[in-house]
Parts: sequence; structure tokens; C-alpha cells
Amino acid sequence: MKTGFTMLMILLLAVVAGAQWQENGSQDSRQIGAERGFALRGHVYFENVFLGFLTVELLANGRSIAQSASLAPDGSFEFNSVAPGAYELQVTAAGDVVHRERVIVGGPNQFLTVTVPRKGSADRSAGPTVSIRQLHHKVPPEAQKEYGKGRAAAKKGDHQTALEHFQKAVEIDPEFADGFIDVGVTKVSLGELEQAAEQFQKAIDLVPDHTLGIANLSIVLCRLKRYDEAGQAARQALRLDPSLLKMRYILALSLAMKQGHEAEALENLERAAAEIPKARLLAADILTHTGRPDDAARQLEQYLRASPEQDADRRSVKEWLAQLRR
Repeated sequence: MKTGFTMLMILLLAVVAGAQWQENGSQDSRQIGAERGFALRGHVYFENVFLGFLTVELLANGRSIAQSASLAPDGSFEFNSVAPGAYELQVTAAGDVVHRERVIVGGPNQFLTVTVPRKGSADRSAGPTVSIRQLHHKVPPEAQKEYGKGRAAAKKGDHQTALEHFQKAVEIDPEFADGFIDVGVTKVSLGELEQAAEQFQKAIDLVPDHTLGIANLSIVLCRLKRYDEAGQAARQALRLDPSLLKMRYILALSLAMKQGHEAEALENLERAAAEIPKARLLAADILTHTGRPDDAARQLEQYLRASPEQDADRRSVKEWLAQLRR
């Protein structure tokens, strides 16, 4: 099916720009106004696969951040200076809190173990969850050191330097699947999409059920307009983790490019809309082209109700809705 509304390309770019790139955490941490204390180490275990850059934070008085540390590929973290006392510990992904619990810091040599329950469990503080590390492979210290330097450079926006360190890490350890993920992520940042796809594929070759690698590959293939391949990768990612709603959007986009798959595309878009409201715009386009203008208008109305007033697309969507109502 060919789309006749230019916003769909804007939609695709917007969704892909918010993709699930994993920026694995290095083992350094930063102190944010905390009083001097002792080093505190720990490990976060996830009961499912989580996509995204993860941070562990200690909150004093339940509000101000006393310490913040990036999560390492194996789920470990370290705060460099923590004073004894009671804190709220939270795990965040791209600014969203996915887990929060109260911890007591008693003294030196304490080790914190944090388990993020599966989504839908009795723990209401749990968000979308995952296994922080899918492989049991031990990364050599030399590779981990290069990887940490790459992460530090990436956080500063120095993608070329980050790429050089990530590439050294995988040269040292050719089985470092998460390292190949970050090489791919950096390639995306540098606009090298074909090369990025190759790196994600290397991670998948090492770990065939590497959900993050498969999801990122799907996104890059979509940006390359290789929609059939993107859809196949999205299906694979969804078999591993049905909660990945961005994958449902990409699968629907792949299906929308072909005749005869409208029903499945619409089903996936309806589910994706909970996380990606602009999925309703693609649904409206499909409904318009299949002779269902009233249903298309309802999708646009739901989108307008959910989108903020400052949304740059609201004017175009309103014009589209007005056309459908004529």
C-alpha cells in the first residue's frame, strides 16, 4: 500500500529517532553534590530484557539525587562516595523510572543487590523489564576499559572517539556482543546506517536471541527502507519480548507497504499506540486508503486528544481530519 500523506515520513523519522538504542553503562559513576563517604557497589538483575541506557540513582529525602551511576553491561554499578543513611534507589531509562526501592547504607564493603521484577508482577514500582545481560560471556578487563572510554566519549557527544574505543573493545574481545551493539549505535549517530546494520548482525550472530540487537537491526533496516527485512526482524524481536511496542509499529509499517495485510497492520498499530501515539496516524492512513474514512477520523481524533498543544504535527492532523469530515 502506498501512502499519500507526507506526514507518514515525518512519523517514521520521529519514531525511529526515539529508537531503542542501548548505550550500555560504563563502570564510572559521578557524584552529584553528595557528601564524602565510601564506595558502594552493587548489581541490578532484571527478570526480562530491557532496552535503553540505564542509570542507577540514590535519592536523599526521596527527592534530590545524591549519587548517580551508569549501569555496566553485566548489570554492575558503583557509587564513588556515599554517606551512611537511608536512601531511595531508583533505576531509570532515558529519564523514566523503571524501578524504585528503599535501601539502607550501613558502611564500607556493603554490596547492594537489586532485582527488578517482571512487568505486571506484584511490585507496582516495576516498569518494563528485561535481562540486563543476555550472555554469560566474561569481558576481558582490557576490552572493558576501552568500552568504558567509548561510553565516556559517547556521553560527551564525541561519536568518532567513541567509535574508536568501541572498535578496540571488540578487537580485543571478538565475542563481546554488547560491544558490537555500541559500535552499531555509534555508526547510527555518524549516519552510517548500512555499517550499523552489519554491527547489529554481528551481535545477533554471537547471541541469536539478543533482543536488543534484533530490535536495533529492525529499526535501522526500517530507516534504510528495507521494510520486508525490518518486519521480519520486528517479528523475531516480538517473539522474544511481546512487550516491545516500537517493534509492533515497525512491523505494521512493513505490512502497510504491501496489499492484503491491512488487518494485521491495524492490530499492531492499535497496540503500539499506547507507547507511540503517532501510530494512530499510520492507522488513519491505512483506513483512508481502504475506504473507511469515519474510522480514520476517529484515529485522528484520538491522536489529537493524546498529543500536547505544542505538538508540531497538530495543525496538519487537524487539516487532514477536516478533509475526512467533508
